Formats: sequence, C-alpha cells, structure tokens
Amino acid sequence: MLDSVLLALIYGILQGGAYGAIALGLSVIFGVTRVTNFAHGAMLMLSTFLYYELFTRFGIDPYIGILFVTPVLYLLGMATQRFLITPLLKKERGTTQDPASLLLITLGLGYAISNLFMMIYGSDYKTIPTAASKAYLTVEIGDFLFTTQWSRVIAFLAAFIIGFALWFIINKTELGKKIRAVSQNRDAAAICGVDVYKTYSVAFGLGIAAVAVAGACLSEYYFVQPQVGTLFGTKSFLIVVLGGLGSIPGAILGGLIFGIVESVGAQFITSSASSMLTFILFMIMLFIRPSGLLGKGGKV
Repeated sequence: MLDSVLLALIYGILQGGAYGAIALGLSVIFGVTRVTNFAHGAMLMLSTFLYYELFTRFGIDPYIGILFVTPVLYLLGMATQRFLITPLLKKERGTTQDPASLLLITLGLGYAISNLFMMIYGSDYKTIPTAASKAYLTVEIGDFLFTTQWSRVIAFLAAFIIGFALWFIINKTELGKKIRAVSQNRDAAAICGVDVYKTYSVAFGLGIAAVAVAGACLSEYYFVQPQVGTLFGTKSFLIVVLGGLGSIPGAILGGLIFGIVESVGAQFITSSASSMLTFILFMIMLFIRPSGLLGKGGKV
C-alpha cells in the first residue's frame, strides 16, 4: 500500500507540473490585463491540433514544432487582445474598470474555436506517436520500481522552463518593466508614456505562446481531441486561483497540488471522486485566502 501511495505521489507531481505549465499563460494574462481568458483551454487545444498536423503531414515532432507553432499562437494572442478585447476596454472604460462583457467574449471565443475544430476533425481521439511518447524512464530502488513515459517527465520540467522564461521577461527586460507598470497601475503607466493597450497585446500574446509550448508537451503523451481544451481550461482556472492570480510560482505550485490531490486521492476513492477533491480544495481556498497561496493582489 505504501508503494502504491508513493507511486501515486510521483505520478501526481509529474502531472501537476504539466498542469502548472498549462496554467502559467493564464496567470500572466490575468496579472497584466485583468482579463480572465476563458478561451485559454481552446487555445491549448488549437495548439495540439497544429502539432498533430505538423506531425502527420510533415513528420515534425511537436518539440521541434514549438519553433513554428509558438510564434503563430503569439500572434493569435496579440490579435485577440487587439481586435476583440481592447475595443471593449475602450468602449466600457467609463462605466466599469473591468467590463463583464470581457468574460462573455472570451467564453464565446472558446466555444467558437472548440466547435470549429469539432466540425473539422470530429470527436475521435487522435495521438501523436513520437519517439518521446514511446520511450520510458525506469527507476528501480530495491523493491521499488517506477516507470513512466519520458514525455511526462519533459512536461514536468517544461513548467519550470516556461515559468523561468516568463519571469525573466517580466523582471529582467525593458518590456518587462512596461508590463509590470501596466499591471500595477495602468493610468500611471499611461501618464509615463507607456502604450497600455499595446502592452496588453504583448502580454496576452506571451500568455498564449506559453500555452503553445505546454501544448507541445501535452500532445506527446495525451490524446488530441476538441474537448481537451474544456478539461484543461477549467483546471487551469482553478489552479491559477489556488496558486494566486498573477503569480508565476503560484501557478506551478497550484498545478503540483492539483496533480498530487488527484493522483493520491485516486488510491483511496474513485478517480471521478478524486477530481472532485480538487474542486473542494478550490472552494476552501476561496474562503480562507481569496488571493491564493502566493497571490499578490492579481499583479505579476
């Protein structure tokens, strides 16, 4: 029994890292623009289908495909902010700082993308059988044996690589100074000459680019299907709230907690019930600490 729990803990940590990698982009977007992007999961799903097409048509491994898909998703993120979200911000700025219509438009965008891909590809599950997905890591210590796909280990490591890259951009570059200024006080940043809406577009693009990288890792071991975005999009939102809105370390920590709770909980109750534990944890966090474990008031 102890070995089973230990294995579940390790699997949970690996899966939690993947959750954190997916949630990082959502956290950055909210931390800068204050927009809860309900199309985040759909953007993740879109990236996995792009990797699927690159692999099936040209034989390009998703890890290599990052070089092609990430710039595309970055531009898509910028376009989404510029042509859909910014006009609403400008139109409704006099009535409310964060218009509720932003929630509706990102939610609608997410449904539109998901249904479009359902129409094109259907509901069949697709896989990307790459070398990494077929390679396994085995660790044996005495009677303890742990085996998992290398692609899961890479997805776990990707959370820290993506997190560091975003942290470096935000904290160590000139662009990062503008992003931090806008996230802390958009009006003061505008007075100082920062183009607030352009900075929003760049931040939104960075968030979607981050989920594109996570999508490459996910597609190596998980199936590709239009409803994947709904599953991981919902979990990303819960993870970001748990870890702290706008917090990069919080997104990773929240992902790890979610993965561990799901995996270890499944050793004692059914898998569906263990997933319910994460929702209970989410609600408890809202009551105890609404800003999240490492929340900074919604600022990056």
